[in-house]
Amino acid sequence: MNSPYAKISKQRGMTLIEVMVALAVFAIASLAVVNVASEHIRTLSYIEQKNIAQWIANNHLTQLHLDKKFPSLGNKRSNIKYGVATWYWQQQVTKTQDAKFRSVTIRIFNREDTDAALAELSSFVVKK
Repeated sequence: MNSPYAKISKQRGMTLIEVMVALAVFAIASLAVVNVASEHIRTLSYIEQKNIAQWIANNHLTQLHLDKKFPSLGNKRSNIKYGVATWYWQQQVTKTQDAKFRSVTIRIFNREDTDAALAELSSFVVKK
């Protein structure tokens, strides 16, 4: 008579070790995807801030060109509310070799306590 244990059937399914290895591979792949996604979001936020800072600097220089008065030499600092955030700007006006021109540099910051400008634009203003 044949015993039920005499014939060993082929294994069906996965062993516990195989399941654990598959879970470990999935967990590592998931962490990589989450890290890439979070870095992408941080980068998008930084690009958005730089873009807005460029707009503010460009608007500031355009306003200087439209004003009738010649900008005075020296540095000025102030802030502007743009969107939902407060932006800080620094204007540096220096003289040039030609007395009819002034060099103007605008730097835009997202925080008051930093020296790292998100945008910096320079232009020349002519005396009218």
